[in-house]
Amino acid sequence: MSRNKLVVFVAVVVLATLAVSGCGTQVKTGADGEPRLIQTYGEAEVKGAPDLARIGLAVETRGTSAEQAVEENARLAGALVEALKDFGLSEDEIKTGSYRLYSYREWFDGRPDGEGILTYQATNEVIVSTSRLDEVGELIDLAVKAGANNINFINFELENSQELQLQALKLATEQAELKADAIAESAGEKISGLYRIREERTEYMPYVYRQEVAADMGMGATTPIMPDEVTVRAMVTAEFAF
Repeated sequence: MSRNKLVVFVAVVVLATLAVSGCGTQVKTGADGEPRLIQTYGEAEVKGAPDLARIGLAVETRGTSAEQAVEENARLAGALVEALKDFGLSEDEIKTGSYRLYSYREWFDGRPDGEGILTYQATNEVIVSTSRLDEVGELIDLAVKAGANNINFINFELENSQELQLQALKLATEQAELKADAIAESAGEKISGLYRIREERTEYMPYVYRQEVAADMGMGATTPIMPDEVTVRAMVTAEFAF
């Protein structure tokens, strides 16, 4: 290899090393030849008010034949969708979540005597998304009156969580640096710069309403459904030179 080619090759290696090592931060080595680095973890949690509710409404019907269970389910599910539209929801806010049809046998007193009774069950889940958070209780009462007999879930979410995620990552990074400063100061040293940083995870957690839905919902006063804040968590791993 000629001298010129060797110089070019060394220059490329140096540039690649700087890129990996964190924008050219100079790293000293200790007596053992190891780089003088402090590794820290930064964590942050940010909360925000939800602006979207997702509700899983299910219509469950049974019959002695598949046709009977399906027809009754279609009638009630159709009535449910029409009631939701009358409430002011658009087609984009009403989606089919799942549809299941299966059969099972029932025996009197739980004893498998004879063939038992073959029962068919149809379940149609409708997913509702709405920004009318203060009307969620009223919406659920309406759905129960229209034919929904199962509330699978009530989640309060963010339509766009990116802003909170970035905020959490920023706070996590700041915490990692504060930790590194504290460690270096306690050892009589001083941080010279960031060597490397990596995002470990960012978690977005909607608020899940867990209170059981009463069987007599839709009767009398509106069911109170109070949303709480959603949570975004972030964690980073950072290495600082000292």
